[in-house]
Amino acid sequence: MGQKYAIFDNQGFPRAFYDSDIHSNIPDNAIKITEEQWLEFIENQGKRIWNFETSQVEVYISPPPPLDKAKTQKQKELINLEKQRVNQILNQYEYLSLADVQLYANQNDTEAQSILSWYQTYDDLIWQYIDNDLAAFTSVDELLAIDMKNIEEQIFNQAVQTAPLP
Repeated sequence: MGQKYAIFDNQGFPRAFYDSDIHSNIPDNAIKITEEQWLEFIENQGKRIWNFETSQVEVYISPPPPLDKAKTQKQKELINLEKQRVNQILNQYEYLSLADVQLYANQNDTEAQSILSWYQTYDDLIWQYIDNDLAAFTSVDELLAIDMKNIEEQIFNQAVQTAPLP
């Protein structure tokens, strides 16, 4: 193989690679790199950058998302876990949907009324957590460290204690 070259953006991400055996016109702003450096970039796309001062490949550590985006991600994760839990409960009691539960509850079915009461409590607790606890975080690192499965489990247990399932 011939000499490898690369063109990098201002952050050090490679934008183009060249090989003297393949390319006859290598741009003047292309930087010579070794075969090993070229492989490091190829095998770790998007995870390596070029350090212009040391002329070495470095691991790229992406910055954490902004706080608002992290909160939105955690909110979506909790809502998804809520949907999974509700579907699990509906399947356990052989209901097709919450609309089914509502229909039977309106017909004075005590099982359906209990499930509906549990759901209303559970959903309220989920949104209380989102609106109060999740909204109060000011550190992205602390927010990203939250185990939402554990939070959902705690909320589920609290809802069952407040409004027991049949």
